[in-house]
Amino acid sequence: MPVLLPQSGTTPFEADIETLILETEEYELAINAIPGWKLTSRSASLIPFLIDEYGLGALVPYIPDRFFLIDAGRQWARIRGTHKAIEDGLGFIGYAAGIEEPPERRSTWWKVQLHLDRLRDSENDLERIDGIVGLSLPTRSKLRRVYHGYNIPAAETGYTRLGSCRLAGDSGVRVRGLRPKWSFGRKHDFALDLTQADYEALGIWIPEVPSELWADMDFIWSGADFRHADEAEISRRHSLGSSFERSSVWLKFTDSNSAVIGYRNAKCRAVSPALEGLNVSGNIYGRNRANPSHVIAFGRTDFGEGYGATAAHVSLLFDPELTDVTKPGLLWLEPDGLSGGVEIARQPLDLEFGTTVRDHIQILMRL
Repeated sequence: MPVLLPQSGTTPFEADIETLILETEEYELAINAIPGWKLTSRSASLIPFLIDEYGLGALVPYIPDRFFLIDAGRQWARIRGTHKAIEDGLGFIGYAAGIEEPPERRSTWWKVQLHLDRLRDSENDLERIDGIVGLSLPTRSKLRRVYHGYNIPAAETGYTRLGSCRLAGDSGVRVRGLRPKWSFGRKHDFALDLTQADYEALGIWIPEVPSELWADMDFIWSGADFRHADEAEISRRHSLGSSFERSSVWLKFTDSNSAVIGYRNAKCRAVSPALEGLNVSGNIYGRNRANPSHVIAFGRTDFGEGYGATAAHVSLLFDPELTDVTKPGLLWLEPDGLSGGVEIARQPLDLEFGTTVRDHIQILMRL
C-alpha cells in the first residue's frame, strides 16, 4: 500500500496510524475469515455462547444434541409462533401431530389440541412434548390436550345462545403437574379356538349333535334355550354363546412370575362376521345371538390402572367370587379382590401400564 501522508507537516499520531494500516495487510487473511467463522467452527467450547446468542436456551432441556440444536434451532426461532414451528419442534424429539384449533364460536378458541402420530414412547416424553409445543405456540395460545388411540370429545349441543354449551369433558387425564390433558389408547387383539376342555371347565359343554332328530337329543327339552325349528348345530352354538354372555368375566393380568397384577371387568358377546361392528385385527364382527360363530371377550383398563407393573400374560376368569375386601361395583380389582373362578384363554402379552393410557383387550374365541 503506497504512503499517502505528505513528506512534511505530518504529526507522530498520523504517522502511527498509517503504519498500523500498512501492517494490517499481514493479517488480512485472518480478518477476512472472521465473518462466518462461528458458523463453520464446530468447537464444543463455542456452542454454549452460540446457543445464548441465538436465543435457543429454552430448547436446551428438550434437545440434548447441542450441535443439532444450533443447526435446526435457528430456523425454528425464525418461524416460532406458527404451526410450522410446532411441527418442527415435535420433529426435534421424534414426533409428529395434527394441530386442531377450536372454532371461533368457542369461548376457549385460543386453546389447541394435538393428534399425535403415535403413542408416546415413555411417560418421560410428556414433559418434552408439553415444553417444546409450549415454546412453539403463539403467545396467545395454550396446549390443552394431546391424544392418540383414544379420543372421546365432549358432547356439544346446538349453536344457539340457549344451547351453546358442552356436556362433560374430553377424555384424558392431567398428570405430573402438567397443564394439558393426555388421552392415549392401545388395542391388543387375540384369536383362538375353544376346546372341549375349555367348555367342560366352564360347565357348558354340549357335544356336537350328529342327528337332526329330536329323539336323539341328550338333554331335557324344557331346558333348551333355542327354537325347535333351528338346525342342531345352530342351536348348539346359540346355547354356547348364550352361556358365555350370561357369565361374569374378568380380564386377569399377570406378570412374568405369574403373580397377579389386577383384574379388569369385561364382557362377552356372541358374534359372527359382519359388515360393521367390532374390529378385531382388521376383521369385523357383529352381534349375533341366533347363529354365532365366535364369542368375543373385551375390556378396557382405565388411566393409571396397574401403573408401575408390566403384564406378561392376560387371561379370562369366569364367574369368580368377590372377596371380603372388595367393594361391589368396582371395575378394577387388586390381586386380592377375587377368588375362585375358571381361567381360560391365557395369552402372552407385553404391556407396561401407564398413567395416561387405556388398554383395550379383545379375545376372539371360535365356538
